[in-house]
Amino acid sequence: MSSGMIGRWLPQGAIAGLLFAICMSSVAFAGERIDLALVIAADVSTSMDPREKAMQQDGFVAAFRQPEIIDAIGSGKYGRIAVTYVEWGGDRGQRMVVPWTLLKDEADCWMFSLRLAENSPTKLRRGTSISEALSYSASLLRQSGYAPDRLVVNISSDGVNSIGREVAPVRRELIADGMTINALVISAQGDEDNEEPNLSPEALFSYFHREVIGGPGAFAMPVRSAADYPSAIYRKLLREIGGFGEIAGNR
Repeated sequence: MSSGMIGRWLPQGAIAGLLFAICMSSVAFAGERIDLALVIAADVSTSMDPREKAMQQDGFVAAFRQPEIIDAIGSGKYGRIAVTYVEWGGDRGQRMVVPWTLLKDEADCWMFSLRLAENSPTKLRRGTSISEALSYSASLLRQSGYAPDRLVVNISSDGVNSIGREVAPVRRELIADGMTINALVISAQGDEDNEEPNLSPEALFSYFHREVIGGPGAFAMPVRSAADYPSAIYRKLLREIGGFGEIAGNR
């Protein structure tokens, strides 16, 4: 059944039951080998306005419905990945939105996207703590219950680390544990009052290359305008699921 058919024929009242079914499917496969365990860590700090947060989430919702993403999942060695979606902000602000979910086919991907689409992005204050977002993501990867060939954190941010621990030691811990950190670097600015000074798009992208991304095949993807969200998120997921990236210095 095509993704379009699922969207047309899925009764509204059946969503809850299908979401329950996908949770049960995840439990059934816990402990099995998978190609990838992926934490999507979405920035919802105060520097992100409501429209940007919605476009960010909608970009992931749409991406997991794309045939190329679904095909990439099925083309792996084991033909399955596990994904969790979290929101983050300051040093005390991390929130799990969708728990670990096993994706192996079109139905799984659509159920994940439907569950994510039910969320209303929150606002997590106290600055931008990339270090704590990475630490929280790493703890989720260590406790996923799966046996993945690759461990990846997909972190988005529109600013540098401004609170909490320094990024460098946390980054080293993740790399030492075999994890890869990829970044969605958002230089499109929202219209709310920003708690922190803005960097130029070039300076922000350079910061993420130097200080944040790392591990096997690590890469960063820019979002320069609101219109870039869908394509950047789609291309980033496709590269992560397929295991294609660029090597970042593993310091």
